[in-house]
Formats: sequence, C-alpha cells, structure tokens
Amino acid sequence: MMRHADRPVEQTIVYTALEERCPDCGRVLPIYQVISRPVQCVEHAVLLKRRDKRCGPDCSGQRPIFFAPRDLRVVLPGRIYGLDVTLHVGERHLGDGVPLAQITRDLNARGTPLDQRHTGRVFRDFVALTALMRGDEAAVRERLRAQGGMVLMCDGVQFEDRSPVLYLVWDALSGTPLFGERKPFRGEDDLVPLLERARAMEVVVLGVVTDKEKGLVPAVERVFPGVPYQFCHTHFLKNCAKPLHGDLTSLQASVQRRAEAVRKVSAGLPRASSPVPEAVPGAAQTRVDVDTVAPPDSSTEPLAVATAAAQESGARAVVPPELTEEALARELCELVRVNSRVSGKAPLDPAELKRHERLESIRSLVDDAREKKTRRRGTAAAGPCSRS
Repeated sequence: MMRHADRPVEQTIVYTALEERCPDCGRVLPIYQVISRPVQCVEHAVLLKRRDKRCGPDCSGQRPIFFAPRDLRVVLPGRIYGLDVTLHVGERHLGDGVPLAQITRDLNARGTPLDQRHTGRVFRDFVALTALMRGDEAAVRERLRAQGGMVLMCDGVQFEDRSPVLYLVWDALSGTPLFGERKPFRGEDDLVPLLERARAMEVVVLGVVTDKEKGLVPAVERVFPGVPYQFCHTHFLKNCAKPLHGDLTSLQASVQRRAEAVRKVSAGLPRASSPVPEAVPGAAQTRVDVDTVAPPDSSTEPLAVATAAAQESGARAVVPPELTEEALARELCELVRVNSRVSGKAPLDPAELKRHERLESIRSLVDDAREKKTRRRGTAAAGPCSRS
C-alpha cells in the first residue's frame, strides 16, 4: 500500500499563528517554522500546514513560540486519518454492527486507503472521543491558565442523519481537545451540560466560536453570558460560496478535459533520450522548460516572453541552453499536467479556479510562441524578395 506521504493531495489547509506582534519588543512576528503533514480523509487526502511564529534572535524577551491553532474537525492531534474516517469506522461498527475487517475493505473499495492494522486504532479513537474528559485534568487547566485563557470552539460532526451527533469542545489557541459527547438530540437543553463542563474548568474564557446551529447558539448565550461570541468565518464564507458550486464543478470538468487532451498529445510524442524527472503532483512548481524554439540566428525576445508567461502561471522556469520542438512539447505537456492538479484553499481561493487560470496562462504562452514563430517564418520568406 502506498505510503501516506506519497499520496497526491487534493486540498491544502493552512493554519497560521494568530499573534501579530511580539509582546516583549512589539515587532511583527515572522514565521518561525512550517510543519506539513498529509491527512487521509474519506473522500480525498489533504495537506495540513501549520505556520508557527517566533520573534527574532535579537529580541530582548523570552521569545516563546506561538503555535498555530488547529481545527479538530479535520484531524485529531498526532493522527494521519481524518475525523470523518474516525466517525465512519465508529458509527458503522457500533451502530450497524459491521466488522472492522469489512469496514476496511469497503473503504478501500471506495478509494480510501486504510490499512487493516490501523482500523482498530481508529475505532479506539472514536470510543475515546465519545467520553472525552481531558478538560478535567489539572495539568491541562494549568497550561491553559498559563497561556492567558482559552478561546472555546464547539461543533458537532455526524456520520449520517440517523446517527447521534458527536460534539467536540476544544481550545482554539492551543488546539487542545477538552470534552466530547455523543448527543442523540441537538437542542439547547441537550447542549448546555456540555458547555457547563467547560465553564467548570475555572479557566478564563476569552471568547467562543461556533456555527449558527439552532440549539448551540442559545446554549452558548445561556452558559457564557457577556463573553465575546462570534460565528465561524469559514462557515459563513462557505455559505456565501454555495452559489458558485455549480460553476466550479463545470470549470473542473473543463480542466480535466483539457488535461486529458494534452495527455493524449503527450502520449503520441517521441520519447526523450533522457528521462524527465517526475514532478510532484499537486505542486505549484515544476522543472518545465519555457523557452520557445528559435533558429540560431533569431532574437531571444520570444524566450523572455515565454519565461514571463510561465512565471505568471506559477511555474518555476528552468531554461536549458538548447531545446528542440519535441522537447518543448513534452515540457509544455508536463506543465499542463502539474498545473491541472494544483491545490487551492476554498472558498476564497478554490482549486478549480486556480487550475483554470494556470491552464489559461499556459495557453497564452503557447499562443504567443506560435505567433512569434509565424512572424519569423514570414520575415524569413519575404527577406530574399525584398533584397531583390
């Protein structure tokens, strides 16, 4: 089975530390480290990037590392399978009585790679989540007090409509899961006891963030009156972007058609004498060559135009000293292959739109090169006549 690190990802999720300035010297906090890891969800694989901040070495303060918040609705800390996989395994095993081995086979059949030896661990995570009481630990409370308080996030996830809802409460600043309960009903009175457990921790609550679930909103206002309370911006933006779903689906279908057409062209090209290194799927950079084919005595202006167009498409230009038309065609096909798989960040930067824009930039590159080559041929044909 393919390693998780080698599987292509369809979406990149970036979390950045919320702090903007150093509390000691007041300077803008730079990115200190970027930690990336792939996560396998039910429908696709995602790449999580955590960007932590820390003040520079010339800072007079203690220079603590400010960690980026994590969204536990995507994946639990230290896990490689998403929370949706955990719910899928747990609800099917407990609710439907399906053996773990059969669940593994079903997930593999639908394209979700899950190793048999991991299914039991995923199920144990589900059981632990349904009775999560980490917020009752003294060490957790002390750590949250030391960071100055906590920003509570609460949300419910559900395997399917007939299964109970698994509600999670966690601290957004540290990404620490606090409480979890399965609720057969999602009314105000059902959710108040869960939030009261967070209030009983006796840690300052700096704010609360939830979606606009009908039972959750009055429950928060009842348990935490006077505490700053806002709705999740991600949920709001996704709701705003819902009308674009049909257009993005059509745009992705167009990208796939164009990429498939180029793939067929690439299959008909003669093979290169030296193999081209394989590009990383989903990456925004590739080793694609971007100069245009020009005779030895021609100007290098088309090369500059092609290089600029390729840079606009997000590719890294690596220009060799010589390039034949066949090699150029192969490299342009490789450029299309890579840029038709780049990832985006919905809803503001959807992958479908980014892929379309990249392919259009490559189309412009090819059109410019074709036009300049046509003009050169016309000049060369008219040259002898003009001299006569």
